[in-house]
Amino acid sequence: MPAATRPARAVRPASMPRVNRGARPARGAAYFIREGVEGFKRNGLMSVAAVTITMVTLTALGAAFIVASTLDLLAAGVERNLEVVVYLREGLRQSDVGAVRTRLLRLPGVTEVAFVSKEDALASFQQRLGGKVDLKEFLSHNPLPESFAVTADRPERLEAIAAAAGQLPQVEHASYGGPTIDRLTAVTRIVRLAGLVASAGLALVAMIIIVNTIRLTVFARRMEIEVMRLVGATAWFIRWPFVIEGAITGAVAACAALILITGTYAWLAWTMGGSLPFLPLISPLEVARDLAWKLMVWGVLIGIGGSLLAVRRFLSH
Repeated sequence: MPAATRPARAVRPASMPRVNRGARPARGAAYFIREGVEGFKRNGLMSVAAVTITMVTLTALGAAFIVASTLDLLAAGVERNLEVVVYLREGLRQSDVGAVRTRLLRLPGVTEVAFVSKEDALASFQQRLGGKVDLKEFLSHNPLPESFAVTADRPERLEAIAAAAGQLPQVEHASYGGPTIDRLTAVTRIVRLAGLVASAGLALVAMIIIVNTIRLTVFARRMEIEVMRLVGATAWFIRWPFVIEGAITGAVAACAALILITGTYAWLAWTMGGSLPFLPLISPLEVARDLAWKLMVWGVLIGIGGSLLAVRRFLSH
């Protein structure tokens, strides 16, 4: 009687690890990270394309953040120095100037009234220009009028104070920075909205490219994935390396976008600091510190989202 033949052992693909349900979490994590890195390297040009389009997405988002933050800083600076400037008519006598000051001090909410002479106004304007241009060389006479700088106890009172001061016969014009802040706030909202819309569109394109990149890897390893499922691997055990690969794609794109944005911003800040010294600018270090975590979070989320969409089809049946 012939000897009973032993059943042939299934040949495990060389690239497929043993599925050990009792493996320690540290070993499992190491395997996921290693496989994710290998998958990122294996895709070559597709990984480069995914990183590039994700970097473009994050660069647009970061630029919108910087512009909006600069406008917020400008609006905050204007709001801190908010006051009513009361411009006097030409040729007033000292008694008329004193009478205007007395009338202004009697207005509700006024805490201080400071007189600004023509010379002081010109010197202040010269200081805002950074002292690089001597205005006296170009002006035959001082065109700036005398004025009062009126400070209020609350910003809400400034509009009423400006309206009351403008009714005085010795006053040429009275203005305050409220409309400027309103316009800056409106512009800031538009910039943020436009940046988010543009970034959402680019993020969708980036996610599509990441999905196709991960799908190539999944399709090339479909037989291995099928065998892993047959021997008991869970869907998440199969899914995690691809998730790691997508996260790596987003993280690399975030680092590249951060370097590009901060380098460009540092150059622009250095250039504009010399020509426009009165413009408030955020330091490049603060920009890098503020954008680093934002870009990293968005990049990793885009990468992980694309990976999950890519493997869902192969693990849903």
